[in-house]
Amino acid sequence: MFTKKSHQDVKKSTVKIQDSKKDSTTRLKHLKIVLEHFDSDEAKNYFENNFSHVYFILYDNFILAENNLRQRELPFHLVHKAGREELEGALSLLEKVLCLLPELIGKRWQLHSLTRIFSKLLHSGNSQKLRAEAIRYFLLWYQALGDNAPPEVNRIFASLVPGLPDSCLPPIGSPFKTKSQDTNVSNDIGEFKMEDIMQHPNFNATLDTTKKVVVEQTPVGIMGKLANVSASIFHDTNALNPVQSVDIQPLLPASANERLVDNETKYFFEILLDGMATSVTKIQWKDRSHAKSMRSFAFLLEKFKIYYLPIICPQFNHKNSLYKPNLELPVQHNILEDDYVLCRVTLIKWVASYAHFMKKTGGSEGGQPSSMTSTGSQLPHSGTPTPATSLHHEEETSFTVGHPSDSSRASSHDSASITPHQSLESAGSGNYEELSSEQVVRDVLCCWSREHVDFTIEVLRQAFLLPFSHAAAIRRVIALYKDWIQMNVAEIPPFLMESIYEHALGHASEPLAPPRRLRNDSYLGAIGRDNIMNVLQVFMTQAANVFVASASPVAPPGALGPPQLLDEQTDTCKRVLNIYRYMVMHVAMDAGSWEQLLLVLLQITSLVLTKVPPKRKQDTLGGFLAPALFQTLIVTWIKANLNVAVKQELWQNFMELLTRLTHWEDLIKEWAKTMETLTRVLARHVYSLELSEASAPGDGRARGRRVPPAPAPRPAPLRRPARVGARTPGKSPRTSHESHPRKEAGSRRPLARCRSDPHLSRNAAHAQTQQPAEETKEPTSTKPRRWYSLDSLRQSSQQEERDSASGSRSPSPAPSSGVESSSIKDSPLQIDLASDGGNVEWSESDAGVGVGVGAGAGAGVGVVLGGAARGWLPDVACVLWRRMLAALGDPNALRDPHAHHHLFNYLVHLNATLVKISANQTLNGNTEIHVPFNLVAGWCLEAEALPSSHRAGKLVALRLLCESTAAQAQGPGAPSSCSGRPHLAHLNLYLRALHHGLTGEDRSVVDVLVEHAAPRYLSLALEGHSLLLLDFVHASTVVLNSSDMGPSCPRTAAVTFLGSLLALPDGLMNAPMLQPYPHQYNTVSCPDLKEHVLNIVVRVCRREGAGAARCAGACALAAHCAHVLAARDACPRLPSYVTCLLQMLMMKNKTIAKVVSDAVLVLADYTDRIVELYPGLVEKIIKWICACLAQISSSSGRDSVKPLAGSLLLCLAEFAGRCGPATLLQPDGDQTLLLIIFKVLYAVMKGTNGSDIEGLSLPVDEDFDPNIQLDNLGPKTTPASTIDVKLWAQTICSQLVLYLGHWPLWSGCQTSSSVCEQHDSPALGSELSAAVLGAPHVQLLRLGDTTLASFVELPAIDPPCGGTTPGLMTSDRQVRVLLRDICGKACWDASALYYDPSIGSSDPPEPLPLPATIDSPRDTTLSSLPPPLPADLLPDYKNSPPDKHQLDHVLAYIGHTSPEVACGRRLDEAGASPLAPGHEDELVCALVAHRNAERHYLAHRDSDDESEPSEWSGREAAGPFEQSRVLVAQLGTLSAARRAHAQLLRRSDRLLRELRNLDQQRCRETHKVAVIYVGKGQETRNEILSNRCGSPAYEAFLAALAWEVELESHVGFAGGLRGGGGGGVSAPYVATLTLEALFHVATRMPADSPDAILNKTRHLGNDEVHVVWSEHWRPYKRDTLPTQFCDVLIVLYPLPGGLLRCTVSRKPDVAVFGPLWEECIIRVSCCAALVRGAAFAGGRAVRATMPLYQHACSERARDLDALVTNHTQPTTFETFVTRIREPVPPHAHHAQLASSHSTDQTSARLANALIDHGASSWGSCTEPHSVSPRPTKRLGPFKRPPQSAATPQPSSAPRHNR
Repeated sequence: MFTKKSHQDVKKSTVKIQDSKKDSTTRLKHLKIVLEHFDSDEAKNYFENNFSHVYFILYDNFILAENNLRQRELPFHLVHKAGREELEGALSLLEKVLCLLPELIGKRWQLHSLTRIFSKLLHSGNSQKLRAEAIRYFLLWYQALGDNAPPEVNRIFASLVPGLPDSCLPPIGSPFKTKSQDTNVSNDIGEFKMEDIMQHPNFNATLDTTKKVVVEQTPVGIMGKLANVSASIFHDTNALNPVQSVDIQPLLPASANERLVDNETKYFFEILLDGMATSVTKIQWKDRSHAKSMRSFAFLLEKFKIYYLPIICPQFNHKNSLYKPNLELPVQHNILEDDYVLCRVTLIKWVASYAHFMKKTGGSEGGQPSSMTSTGSQLPHSGTPTPATSLHHEEETSFTVGHPSDSSRASSHDSASITPHQSLESAGSGNYEELSSEQVVRDVLCCWSREHVDFTIEVLRQAFLLPFSHAAAIRRVIALYKDWIQMNVAEIPPFLMESIYEHALGHASEPLAPPRRLRNDSYLGAIGRDNIMNVLQVFMTQAANVFVASASPVAPPGALGPPQLLDEQTDTCKRVLNIYRYMVMHVAMDAGSWEQLLLVLLQITSLVLTKVPPKRKQDTLGGFLAPALFQTLIVTWIKANLNVAVKQELWQNFMELLTRLTHWEDLIKEWAKTMETLTRVLARHVYSLELSEASAPGDGRARGRRVPPAPAPRPAPLRRPARVGARTPGKSPRTSHESHPRKEAGSRRPLARCRSDPHLSRNAAHAQTQQPAEETKEPTSTKPRRWYSLDSLRQSSQQEERDSASGSRSPSPAPSSGVESSSIKDSPLQIDLASDGGNVEWSESDAGVGVGVGAGAGAGVGVVLGGAARGWLPDVACVLWRRMLAALGDPNALRDPHAHHHLFNYLVHLNATLVKISANQTLNGNTEIHVPFNLVAGWCLEAEALPSSHRAGKLVALRLLCESTAAQAQGPGAPSSCSGRPHLAHLNLYLRALHHGLTGEDRSVVDVLVEHAAPRYLSLALEGHSLLLLDFVHASTVVLNSSDMGPSCPRTAAVTFLGSLLALPDGLMNAPMLQPYPHQYNTVSCPDLKEHVLNIVVRVCRREGAGAARCAGACALAAHCAHVLAARDACPRLPSYVTCLLQMLMMKNKTIAKVVSDAVLVLADYTDRIVELYPGLVEKIIKWICACLAQISSSSGRDSVKPLAGSLLLCLAEFAGRCGPATLLQPDGDQTLLLIIFKVLYAVMKGTNGSDIEGLSLPVDEDFDPNIQLDNLGPKTTPASTIDVKLWAQTICSQLVLYLGHWPLWSGCQTSSSVCEQHDSPALGSELSAAVLGAPHVQLLRLGDTTLASFVELPAIDPPCGGTTPGLMTSDRQVRVLLRDICGKACWDASALYYDPSIGSSDPPEPLPLPATIDSPRDTTLSSLPPPLPADLLPDYKNSPPDKHQLDHVLAYIGHTSPEVACGRRLDEAGASPLAPGHEDELVCALVAHRNAERHYLAHRDSDDESEPSEWSGREAAGPFEQSRVLVAQLGTLSAARRAHAQLLRRSDRLLRELRNLDQQRCRETHKVAVIYVGKGQETRNEILSNRCGSPAYEAFLAALAWEVELESHVGFAGGLRGGGGGGVSAPYVATLTLEALFHVATRMPADSPDAILNKTRHLGNDEVHVVWSEHWRPYKRDTLPTQFCDVLIVLYPLPGGLLRCTVSRKPDVAVFGPLWEECIIRVSCCAALVRGAAFAGGRAVRATMPLYQHACSERARDLDALVTNHTQPTTFETFVTRIREPVPPHAHHAQLASSHSTDQTSARLANALIDHGASSWGSCTEPHSVSPRPTKRLGPFKRPPQSAATPQPSSAPRHNR
């Protein structure tokens, strides 16, 4: 059904076509039939053979349609419909004629007729759709004519777009002058010329008035004149001109419902451009080559350039060339919006759409360039878009290449639409050579010639000159350049990659085809680099126009307002900046490109940013772009210096520009960020340190991280190393193995502005090995590849992208769509920080020079210094860091005080970073390069002379001067190689500045110097530092006397300096000192300076309003008192100093009172010296403490008071325990001091008010102020765990009762015995096990609510060294009493003493006489009971038997005498048995058996007595608990008063477990403290922990800190150390009445293996308090020993003269404590006591932050309470007495035996079991047992007691948890 008609039908149609008798309509019908059966070639041949007939049919049908459309008689809709269909058929045939007969048309065939037809079609009165189609048909005709087109046709082309001025038309009367290479008018003889038309008689004839008016009023204007001329000239037949001109009228006027566009000029200009692009491939030439289509389009483009370009683009410059770029920098200019700006926008988008070939986003074949004409262009177009739509309207425009735009498509509902006939369309729809109009246009614009490339680039330049109301076009061009630069296109434009066919195209008659060979990477990098650089430079220069352009001051009506225009300009500028930043980071540019980019950035920065910043940044472009501009400029400058040598003039201009713009705050910020980055670069490449960017500035934990040292740079011997992945972005592309210049491999660490992200190395070896093969491989595809494809690059880099997927490198950017992101953050600027020396590069030529002759002259030298190496080198880092530091010029020249202050603030931060570098400088042993601290000293000293307006900056400069000098001065002990001691000149100026500032009248200067110079001034010990002692004392006094309590007033620093001054030797006070007068230099000695300072410190303790300063003063005063007591110096004022401290215990602020209490506690170590040297002072101290406790006793339960109460209780216990009863029992009136102590403790235990206790009245001091005005002691946090004050008071009361007068105990100050119940009992084993529960000689009792007692009866044990009862007769057994209470466990051995053998005689005692017979109550049992009484006998005492109750007799008598009560039953009859059936019989059997046994015994008693030996042994066999029950009874336990407190304990396995747990717990506070020694030059963990001993001063400190104990024999608190293990042999240990402490000393632990060091690290790292003795000149870093603990760090730095510098750092959540404070100086004589007290106080503060921590004895008290509650066994008095006599009752043992038998045993066996007494196992067990650990004699610190096999030593007590 789809087959064609028979050949006969086609032949008949062919004959009818040639039949002239047929009408034209019929002939047209048959022509359509013929064309339906012909393909394109057949149709072309047919048209060529019958062109005369075909054209006649065309013209006749056109005239017929014209006539029908103009008929007036018929109805309009009928005429319009019929005429429209006829016109459609004629136009379809016209298109076929124009497409199939181009060669014939090119010879001017039917020129005049076609001219008349197009004059009618292009009439301005026609509908816009018809005129749009006519333009497309005309372009087909025009390009077919080509150079043979006459001038009138050229004029028709020039007038296709209405609304343009006549200046675009060629002048009448003269030939058109064109360029030499363009041929517009043929000069052949015989051809018509313009003169022939102009001189024709019809053109100049005088017409009648009517005709003339008609001609002049024709709306078509010049088009009508040309049509009339052609009508009169080309149709006359004689000289008389009988044929007159006919006016041209509209052929098809617009209908009433047709929607007209508002701007015809823009509309038809779009139609013209679209028709030029889409019509080039419709014509079917005999030569169907791509070159022929290119020539056709080039012809149209040249005509367009001649007639339209000067009008549309008046600023078009033909001299601009891509190959000789005009790099003149733009200047400030205004943009005027002319009448043709919309057409210019259309032209720019049209060119950009064809030059932009985006990546394929999907699987479709062939990428389409982005579009620019609005998809909704059928809506009315306005000449000036409204503000609401201007921002996005043109963004949505699209110019779909290859298809007519939507604006040119006819609507099916439009009556005036012209649609080609379907048959003609189908007949000509064949593809002749697969020619693509898009490819043709793109090749002409980008490949045809250099002139066309220049045309493309110049048109794109016009976008940067557009008003910002058309910002969409500007963004479209920016997106095009962005994708070109990023190579983010499917095919790279040829002019970017290689030269444009040189000049062959200009000399050849035929255009050369674009290159078809696939170039490899190295070829592309070498051949096309110049063009790429030119494109980059052209874009840099041209795009800068958007920065310097400003809107016209007079805006046209309806245009965007200034705010909208500013937003558009800002958005556009950000997009350009993003491309600039991308070029800086990712494009390998040559020196020229770098220089041009720097010039452009300098130009736009200087023009955009004014000398005076705007008041509102939102009103100017500079306000929006300042941060991005400064960042781009500075980072680009650094990157340029890493790749090329920047000229000195550019550096000068750069620094002048920055100096001129320093009033911009954004410049200071960006400069500061860059300096921070450069400082990290400097640290890495010069000092081999990787700074931690995550740490906060000034954080003490921030430290440098060691990085592998970079290898020494050296040139490549023969060729560049193959490591492509390590090159920098600016790498030269001329090397042999260069990768694609846009594909940047990155084995770098891009260092961002403030953070560095590690990049993984990308393995490019595979791509390198494949490159030689690609260079020689010929393409196999026969299809020409005109544009270079990136497919090969993508395939070769797929492996690299996979390798780097886990890094931070982002994938290639997405294709540009015209709506690019304008955020500066999308193009981050980074300074690459290479991980090693691989970033250093040399070109092959430079490296090859040195081969064989050593090294190249420039090898290893950075380009900044004139060398050839690119990237970061140590010298490059130093030069750029110092240059950028001075880039802003002299900071003191800044006129803006705020900028001056901001700049010096950053310099302070920079100095802190340099301090961090210096602190970590020796990690790699790099100590030869000093850190440049003194570079800013000159600026700081010059700032002193600035006016008062720069006061804030001056203060920061002084702070920087103090900090840099302190950082430069490493302190005493630093070697010459590492010492950065200040230069003498700097030191003189520094001391002069301090003298002037400290003695001046400016309080702010005094505050800054005291805060930042005073704390470290004494410890630095600079040359001549003693000269300024009076100055600092004067300044500190000024600060403390001021009423300023603000945070800027350094009151704490002033007190710190004064307290440190007290520790200086007295001889230093006689040294000359400057008098505190400004600008005077008189010296004086001040021997009484210390007394003056002491008065100031005492005044601070009494009345200071700042909390931290008052604490520091109290600690300083306590340290001074400790030094006086340690040195035994006579100090009459010492009691007043101590009284001042005691008064501070009454502070309203409990935190300060707690710190003072910690300081007073230290003085308890010197109690003996206080008693000796200052009588009565100890009693005063104790009374003050008691008074403070009595005052807070009622509120001691509050969380805020508990820390103070606990500290006061410790102080009271320590002073009372060390004084002894001799002092405490001295009568003081009616009571003693000990009685007052117990009263206060009782008040605290009960929580009552103790202020009314007699003897606690204290004197009132009016000069003391208990309040503060400023609480700056840190955040107020509630302790996570608090102490039980009442329990502490109870414990201390018990300890005083037990140990007062007995302290210290001789056995290691132990308050708990190690003896347990199983010791010396062989049958109970070696541990407290279940055997104790069944032991008959052990009884467990509760003697009170808090006391447990164990009574154990043992055989008499002879002590090794003699007993305590020599010569006395004792029992053969002894009683051991174990008491467990809150104070620990006590053990006592008791033995009964009978008499003294020295008084009695030695004769044995005589036995007492015994009776002949012994009556036994057994005789009256069972068998001798009296008979029962008669029922009628009333029982009374006379007739009642003695052993029977009278109840049965009375009941029997009542039942007998009153039977009505009995109800027929006996009242004395027994009821039902409560026993189970059968049990009663067993019980009866047992009783009967027992009775029989008694009878048997009585019957044989006499014979048994006769068989006993006649000798009397003197005593009966005693029970296993005989002596113990006697002792218990004699102790009063069985009395009625004690009965309520004494109870038995329920024996169970749980009881034993809890007893064992209780014995493991410590009854005193325990501490473990790490002590670390740091030798000179030691900074790493292994070096520090490898020390086996320390210096003599360190060992003396340890000896004073605690006494040494042998760990293997130590039975006290061991702190996790065990003898023989990794803890060493011995350790310092200290114990007092309230605490035990063991010090983990690093030098005492083994360090002979890595495992030993690891074990040492674990022990030290788990301690909360670290004490470090550092003899290194650098400060100790907290993270030297990495641990999550170390909550408190105390570092001691020895100073000359027996001094120590002490620093105390604590975590933020740890509360403040004493007696040490930050940056204090103390004496060596008292350092041990102060450090010990601070360590214990710090440990308590740390534990207060631990949730649910059980302080001291709280855990023991809790377990005791649980034992008493859960295991007390309430019993009656009888049961209690029975258990005292027999701890294990017999029935329990019988029950155990009975449980082993079955329940169905006979009654006889049950009775036998009941009778069986069992055998005691006491003494028969042969299991191993332990002997109680009783001390034999006092042992030395390293002696162990002798051991024997008979009495083994017990195991050591379990470790007590903290």
